[in-house]
Amino acid sequence: MHICKPEYRDLVVCNNCQWLVSLLEDTYNFSRCPQCHRNTIETIPVDDNERCSLSIDKRRGLEIEFEIEKGTIDYK
Repeated sequence: MHICKPEYRDLVVCNNCQWLVSLLEDTYNFSRCPQCHRNTIETIPVDDNERCSLSIDKRRGLEIEFEIEKGTIDYK
């Protein structure tokens, strides 16, 4: 069994241009997108036992799929 330590992970995405970054620590607050300079930033928290996959479709835009990792312990 894999034991994960609690850690901080967030995805930060721009709803205008789909710029995305994975934030590993709460060290930076984005008020505007560094790519398009609009105030369309959204933060999505990711639990320690979650993983996500990303895909971009020209018609549908950015898709983010979350999945619970098997064999992990939730510390909440």
